[in-house]
Amino acid sequence: MRSILISMLAVIIFVSSTTAQTSFPMITHAYPVALERGKTTEMEVTGQMNFAGAYKALFEGDGITAEVASAPPAPATVVKSVKMKVTVAKDAVLGVREFRIATALAVSSVGQLVIVDAPVVMETPANNAVAQAQAVKLPCVLAGKLESPEDLDYFKFEAKEGETVTFEMFCARIQDKIHDLQKHAKPMLILIDSDGRELAANDTFFFADPMLSFKIAKTGTHYLQVRESTYDGDPRWVYAILATNQPYVSHVFPMAGNPGQVIDVEPIGSARLVLPRFKLPISNQLGVQRLQLDVNGVKTNPATFIVSKLPQFVEAEPNDESDKANRVTLPMGLNGRIGKKRDIDHYVFDAKKGQPIRFELKARRFGTLLNSSLHGILEIMSPKGAVLASNDVTHGLEASLVFTPTADGDHVLRVRDLNSKGSESSVYCIEADWAVPDFTLRCDPDKTMIGPGTSTSWYVHVNRLHGFTGPVEVAIKGLPKEVTASALTIHPTMTQGVIILTAAPDANLTAVNVELVGTAKAMIDGKEETLVRGITPNQEIYLPGGGRGKFDVNMQTVAVTTPSDILKVETSTNNITLKPGEEVKIDVTVQRRPDYDKGVFLDILLQHLGSVIGNPLPPGVTIVTGKSKTLLGGGSKGFITIKAAPNAMPIDNVPISVIANVSINFVVKVHYSSAPILVSIKK
Repeated sequence: MRSILISMLAVIIFVSSTTAQTSFPMITHAYPVALERGKTTEMEVTGQMNFAGAYKALFEGDGITAEVASAPPAPATVVKSVKMKVTVAKDAVLGVREFRIATALAVSSVGQLVIVDAPVVMETPANNAVAQAQAVKLPCVLAGKLESPEDLDYFKFEAKEGETVTFEMFCARIQDKIHDLQKHAKPMLILIDSDGRELAANDTFFFADPMLSFKIAKTGTHYLQVRESTYDGDPRWVYAILATNQPYVSHVFPMAGNPGQVIDVEPIGSARLVLPRFKLPISNQLGVQRLQLDVNGVKTNPATFIVSKLPQFVEAEPNDESDKANRVTLPMGLNGRIGKKRDIDHYVFDAKKGQPIRFELKARRFGTLLNSSLHGILEIMSPKGAVLASNDVTHGLEASLVFTPTADGDHVLRVRDLNSKGSESSVYCIEADWAVPDFTLRCDPDKTMIGPGTSTSWYVHVNRLHGFTGPVEVAIKGLPKEVTASALTIHPTMTQGVIILTAAPDANLTAVNVELVGTAKAMIDGKEETLVRGITPNQEIYLPGGGRGKFDVNMQTVAVTTPSDILKVETSTNNITLKPGEEVKIDVTVQRRPDYDKGVFLDILLQHLGSVIGNPLPPGVTIVTGKSKTLLGGGSKGFITIKAAPNAMPIDNVPISVIANVSINFVVKVHYSSAPILVSIKK
């Protein structure tokens, strides 16, 4: 508690001594980025903007806690890093985890770290040549940095003839979600023997991250060289390398099964040298999971597996020709592998005229746990080989399509690699199911920071699928008691809506992860069913050249802070009724923090350089730019005029809000919100 009070005092000093805009801290890296289970590790988190007054770390999932030790800054000092002691439980889930730092001023963007179960060895400063190679003992996890151009890191280890050594690197994958890291690493691993000969090398296996596995031919000292493939470097490019001589699994086949079952799987990797097939107990949790194999009582590293309610089918070779297609009965999960170059898989199924079928490939999706080597393409063909439908890029590099047969009878699904490649790790699962009404949801942004009595807004977007046209009710689970959220039901004619979050006037500092959920009803097979769907948070990503991108993250976070730049946004009305063709003026007053005199501009839309990110206005309602005063400069009063189109359809009580934007830089804006304004259109 004393350290928190010291940090709070530091923030008060900082705020009173500067009039700069209040931004959120932007994590660029943590070092060491690997944390061993069952241990407490001291690490440093570094980034952009200001970490002054850091008092808490929030983590994705369970099993990780931290004690934040934030030194108080001198007046007007910007704090760029935070040190903390992180404790990882013995049973914490392995793999990449997101985290944030909460400060008195704000809550940070997402950072990433790696939970491991082998001892972590920190890179020594001078290991840039074979003669300076750092001695390590396998298995271990190597934690280092590709910190400067032409940086080479060398590690040496002893290996015996006949054993297989494996090195899996986490570097590019832990940069994907970083908000302000415009230049990303392209790392490379090279294995060298004691005579200086290159034995193996890899630079792209798990997307841009390498994985190298090699069977040792001669007992002796071996060397691992770690570098950036273009010889570039950056002090923010941290890495963790799983270095092991134990059984390793990169993938399993089949890669999907039903909850609670025990199935036979083929391991892909060195574990196969121990046993060609393993019994895999499947968890009851649906979706993409990370499951470990038991090799003679020892758990392997986790591999990606899909738990699905659909019956599962495993391809039977040969099925390279349509006349040798595997017959399947839908709905079904189809497990296969494009095992070599120019391999093609065929499945034949019976279809009914007019009954749409959804085919969704799950193999390789950037930014997710789906890390197969397959860049797949799906094609639906007639029995005579005519291509009726195809797709390869619905989900990043992943294919998905909905096919509606025009006639009863057999049809053929063809699966292949877009570039005619293939390998033992090119595994896949295809959900082949009836296309029934459904929806997905996302929220932009992924966090909020609000001072006492202040409000801000989240924009929830709905993607309606397969004829779903109903309203979607949005709820937030786990809000702190100091924060309330406005109600939101997205109207059937709309694709997005806004939620206003407000901190109580006497709210204290707090930061928590919350969950957003959408609920709707749909008619499926003649019955009304309730659909409950999670909402994916979108983090803003600073793109090269000043663009604003977005990246899916797993943490949606709410934080109450000390007073920010804008204390309140007040409007002349909170209820508007428009007739088609009618317009109305909304007067706006912005209450600033006493020391804040920078520029403010008003809007109802969330946008960047003309690109609309969030628009809660009812269909047919627009902002009349020529009749609005939105650029306030150092002022505090403005107005926005909205107008209903002559053909605008009736609608009731659609929530909107006026936001006051504060620019942090060319891309980043922090927005503060008015209370909800309910807009209706009446004939």
